[in-house]
Amino acid sequence: MKPLILFYDGYCVFCNYWVQRLCHWDRKDRLRFSTLDSKIAKEMKSKTGFDVNEEIDSVIIWDQLTSPKYESEVVFEVIQAFGGAWKILLLFKLFPKSFLNFIYRIIAKNRYRWFGKTATCPLPEVLYEHKFYH
Repeated sequence: MKPLILFYDGYCVFCNYWVQRLCHWDRKDRLRFSTLDSKIAKEMKSKTGFDVNEEIDSVIIWDQLTSPKYESEVVFEVIQAFGGAWKILLLFKLFPKSFLNFIYRIIAKNRYRWFGKTATCPLPEVLYEHKFYH
């Protein structure tokens, strides 16, 4: 099974915090990470036709087989990949997708103001280097 690739904003402090948490929680080693402006992100876009435009301000997850997913779907894909007790969080799928995406967009729109932005993309911890595409 190919790993899931999570594309994120490498300059976002909030995004980088969550990527580090996910690295720590990914006991099954199912996740890989790359920034939205990386070479592999461009390859994903050319292979799938999925185009991130200015209207989609989101992390993206791609299983390397089907179309990429974004916004609240990313959260549920990660929970599904983790399995175990994490699956209790899938109860949030009972909320309408439009509501979950609305909440997601509020956080995405305000992430720099609330959490900050780095001048450069931070390097991953040595322990998790194998999880990152550059």
